[in-house]
Parts: sequence; structure tokens; C-alpha cells
Amino acid sequence: HHHNRRIVIMVSRKMFAVAGGVTATVLLAAAVVMSVQSGAPASLLQTQLDANTVLTTTGQSLPLSALYEPTEPVSEFPTPTANAMSLKSPEQWLVTMNTNVGPFQMKIHRAWSPNGADRFYSLVRNNFYDGARFFRYADNFVVQWGIRGTPSIDQMYQNGANVMDDPRRADIGNTKGRVVFATSGANTRSTQVFMNLADNHFLDSQGFTPFGEIVGDDLSLFQNKINAEYGEKADQNRIISQGNQLYLKKSFPHMSYITSESVKVLAE
Repeated sequence: HHHNRRIVIMVSRKMFAVAGGVTATVLLAAAVVMSVQSGAPASLLQTQLDANTVLTTTGQSLPLSALYEPTEPVSEFPTPTANAMSLKSPEQWLVTMNTNVGPFQMKIHRAWSPNGADRFYSLVRNNFYDGARFFRYADNFVVQWGIRGTPSIDQMYQNGANVMDDPRRADIGNTKGRVVFATSGANTRSTQVFMNLADNHFLDSQGFTPFGEIVGDDLSLFQNKINAEYGEKADQNRIISQGNQLYLKKSFPHMSYITSESVKVLAE
């Protein structure tokens, strides 16, 4: 974080250059260094700096402007290998997903599945799931989502976007209310996730490692509000190739979907 502190001093120097010349600059620089050493003001300063950046898995600091905003053209969406898609998940964080039938929250635990949590954090911070339909509803089993419904983006995430599997933890299984990446075999997690609607422990030995859990009684949204009428009829390949506009909205007009997503860090 020394780089950040240097930035603060340099910005201050620009502001004070006219007022008091060299003396003011030196004094101010000394004051910043002292506050960095003395504790309280520094931690405040650090928090303010950190709020404007995100960290990659390699320890690189990225400005928030590097992340994708829904107002930007879809051509700007980061590729699977971009720094913006290689973010390091906080140890614990809350994700709020607003849907057309109401919001739900999940608490994400990086320790449960680090590679999975890192990828999910990267997707959420880049607003990947905006517009994504709950395209698979297997009653008393799972609800699945995570194809964005934007063909250019979904096709980009079909190849070279997979993250490595995380070791299975005996104490963290597929219990009701836990969220997990969908796979098509070893090391194939990319963007699709599912919510366990029941205790599905037979999935534990098949490489499905939960990375988070529903908060409070928000599972009721999945059980009672998210539309179950289409079951498992939607064709994933057609969602990827034709998207929400050409396929899902026409064939499954009442399919529930995510409208926006946000993050609240609980523990760095």
C-alpha cells in the first residue's frame, strides 16, 4: 500500500505548491508519514483508498473504473483472462441479488472454495448476472442460473473461462440453501451456479463445492416466488447462442430473472 500513500503526498503537493512553496510540501509530507506510523488516521486513510480499488488474485490493485458497469456497451465486458475477472474475493461478503420477484442475499465464504469464491466475486463486481434468467427449476433439487443471456458475452465464457476445482471439504456439503458452481466434469466451473433446494449430499463426492449460503429465510424466494412453471425445458445451448431477447423472452416469457447485484464486504 506504500504506492497509495505516495499518491496522497503527491496530490497534496500539487494543492499546496502555490500556497506555501517547498516548506508546506515538506511539512505535509511529514504529517502524512507520521499519521501512517501512528495508527488511527492511517487506517482511516487506508480504508478510503481501498474503497476505490479492488485486488486481483496476484495482488495487483485495480481502480473501480476497470470493472464493467451495466451502462457500458457489452463489447466492453472483460474477457475471462482480464485483470477485472481475476479479482480476489474477500474472506466473507454478502451479495444482494435483486430479481423481478424480490431480492435475496447470500453470504460467501472464501475459505469454503477459494477459486470458486474468487470467480463469483469477479462476476458479481462486473455485474455479470444482470438480466440472467433462472432457467432451470428442478423442484426440491436445485434452481440454476448464470448464463447472462447476452450471446457475445456468454460465447466468450464458453472457452478458456474455467477455474480449477477446489479440494472437497468434508464439513461443507451440499445442504439446503447452499450455492454452488455447476460443472460438466473436472475443472469446468465458469459462470453457472445453482441453489440447493434440499440436502443434496450425493453431489458432495462429484466435485460440487459450495462457496456460499442463503441468508435468513431468503430461500423462500426460491421456493415461492421464482417461477417454477418452465421446469427444465430451456435449452442451454440456445440461451448461449440466442440469448434473452431472441429465445428466453419469447419461449418462456414469465421466467424470473436478476435485475441487479451488489456487494457488501464483511471480512477482508
